[in-house]
Amino acid sequence: MRPTRLMYSLFLLLFLTSHQVLAAACLIESDDDELPIRLCQQNMTIPDNLFQDSFCQPQIPDRSFKVSQVERCPDGAYGVCAGAYTEGVGYQQSIFYYSDPDDAPYLKIYCEDVSRGEWQELAQ
Repeated sequence: MRPTRLMYSLFLLLFLTSHQVLAAACLIESDDDELPIRLCQQNMTIPDNLFQDSFCQPQIPDRSFKVSQVERCPDGAYGVCAGAYTEGVGYQQSIFYYSDPDDAPYLKIYCEDVSRGEWQELAQ
């Protein structure tokens, strides 16, 4: 039996729909008086509920953050670690950085050596 054009169309629709379910991001901004932190995690392959419940939870002692669920990371980042892996799991995300462009050399090293991602400098 040969696959029909309708079957291919349905498969493509299902693929695109399932991919959109994973297309989510969280914007993380410090809301205390310390050094400002602003970054955004763009989901690539993480199951939606795990992304929201575990990946968008900054754990920095004595710091407080506002976490906003957004459709995609906003413009204005100076750099992104694309395809970053989290240690111990096979899921990927891209991390956009907005706070301090002087941090770029350190973030690039961490991105490439630890997160196995690809550092991309963005025009400002």
